Amino acid sequence: MKCMYCGQDNPDGAVFCVCGRPLSLHGGYNNPFPMQTPDMVKHRKAVPKTPFIILLVLVLGVAGFFGYKKLLEKSITDESTWHNVTGDGYSITVPKTLKKGEMLTVGDSDIKLVDFYTSQDVGFDVCVCQYTEEEKAILGGLSVQEVFNIYTADGRRTRKINDQELKFKVREGKNYFYAGVNRHCINHIGKTDEVYYIEAIFPYNDCYYQVDVYCAETDKDKYEETLLKWLDSFDHV
Repeated sequence: MKCMYCGQDNPDGAVFCVCGRPLSLHGGYNNPFPMQTPDMVKHRKAVPKTPFIILLVLVLGVAGFFGYKKLLEKSITDESTWHNVTGDGYSITVPKTLKKGEMLTVGDSDIKLVDFYTSQDVGFDVCVCQYTEEEKAILGGLSVQEVFNIYTADGRRTRKINDQELKFKVREGKNYFYAGVNRHCINHIGKTDEVYYIEAIFPYNDCYYQVDVYCAETDKDKYEETLLKWLDSFDHV
């Protein structure tokens, strides 16, 4: 019996062709399968794979980008990922994502910029001012609270930035006093020039360090306590 689909000869009485399609039955029985011609058989069209590959790459790329961004954000606040940075007479513990940047310009002539570290979201810089012999005699043996009282009493540290007065206060139990303010700072971080800026003063026997830490203004609530923890770790070595 010849198959009407493939033309293959089959033994008499065979119900199915070797190609798997049904053959007409003899003896007065009807073929239980609907008869089809090759033109009636519908073939499934192959779907191009390229658009799916492109879509998959895009999805994985977006997921990777946001995953990496989350990882960077976590590294800022996760103290277990921080490391110690030492510079000219100081040490501080900060995230490993911070990289040493080009030195910034300091306005005060009596203060020296020691280091500047930055990233896309946060940064810090360290300045030092050596005491004169007269200042050593007055400030050298005083506590942080006593130095704070002198600095704020004579107006030396009182000033305004963007019409905001810097209101210094002593960090309880720590060796510095500080003030926070929103200000425009060019190239301090990669994300924006509008930053939340904390200026901290660390008085020692022969000098004081000014350490500035900052993040984007929009990230103040998220990172302010983290910035203060960096300052808590600062020490004169």
